[in-house]
Amino acid sequence: MPHHKINDPDFLKDPTAILAHMRAEGALVRIKLPIIGLCWSTTTDAAARDILKDDAHFARNPANAGGRDIGRYYWFLPRFMRSLTRNILGFDGAEHKRIRTAVDQSFSRASIKALRPDITRIADHYLDQLDTNKLVDITEDYARLLPLEVICVLLGIKPDLRTTLARAISPISKPTGVLTLQTALPGLYKTQKLLRVEITHIRDTPRDGLLSTLIHDPTCDLTDDEILSLAFILFIAGHETTLHLISGAVFAISEGAPFNEPTSLAIEEFMRFFSPVLMTKPLLVRETRDRFGQTLKQGDKVIAQLIAANHDPVRFENATDLQTDRRPNAHIGFGFGPHVCLGMHLARVETQIALEHLFQRFPNLERCPKDASPLYSQRVGFRGIKHLKVKLRP
Repeated sequence: MPHHKINDPDFLKDPTAILAHMRAEGALVRIKLPIIGLCWSTTTDAAARDILKDDAHFARNPANAGGRDIGRYYWFLPRFMRSLTRNILGFDGAEHKRIRTAVDQSFSRASIKALRPDITRIADHYLDQLDTNKLVDITEDYARLLPLEVICVLLGIKPDLRTTLARAISPISKPTGVLTLQTALPGLYKTQKLLRVEITHIRDTPRDGLLSTLIHDPTCDLTDDEILSLAFILFIAGHETTLHLISGAVFAISEGAPFNEPTSLAIEEFMRFFSPVLMTKPLLVRETRDRFGQTLKQGDKVIAQLIAANHDPVRFENATDLQTDRRPNAHIGFGFGPHVCLGMHLARVETQIALEHLFQRFPNLERCPKDASPLYSQRVGFRGIKHLKVKLRP
């Protein structure tokens, strides 16, 4: 059976033709991904939603689909990594709900609204650091730094540790396969070690932030390993989505995409169009069954391809066009169902503030070279511009 590759440069640059070809084959097709290997992928909005809400037939933990528990499933990883694999992304049912409930309030609309002054201060701080006399890489010098700093504030990481953590995490965003994953291991080790030390300090001395809340709330039953894996996931997933969303939006605006009031509409469209998170974590078939014209065997991996859903012409009129005033815009760029992105409200606010403040200062920002196509990273599961060089013109 033929299979598709959704991390190829041509697909990342313009997925239109390949997505159309995939849809013509059916709602579920075979694809091949680095590290993950062969799996099934949805090609439509309806199929993605159907699978993501169906916890009865699809599992996150291999133990619930005829395999080993998730902690043993990744036996080949270094010992320090194994506790990190047991995290909210790999849990099902009550286990997932228990951890999610512990942090839901911290990511509510009201809590994120209260963070706006901090996010604004951070955006202005990094804009102040940009050298207007040189070419600036928006991806590395602004879009990456802002969400990392915000996660530190939200967690309550002490200021003198934030730069060290940001440097340790940076290589984690770059692996594109099994071999390049090795280059990220030192950063992974250092990150989890630094976070463990912070958790120990906070247990002794409470402070503001989510980590302290989880550690000292008598109603919270999370272990230190669970708190560590949650903080780790928030750092990785919490900054990468926003990083790529901001970079994609800056590219589009520099190409002439309107960015006017209300800017929140534009941000939803940037999320739909670019779909910086290409797909969900693989779901596992609990029991062999037929679905969407295919026979899915127990243990088969199935991903919901979010970019395919967000470019589905059945769901969206002129789906291949970027329309920053699109309304309604029922995309699933942040996922769908019980595992919908915990930090979606945070990502929206960060992106809105980051873009508004950038273009208030530099309304005539110019991409350099002007006519160059963006170069996308081939990191598994993400669609993100590697570097975006600009001239900062007031």
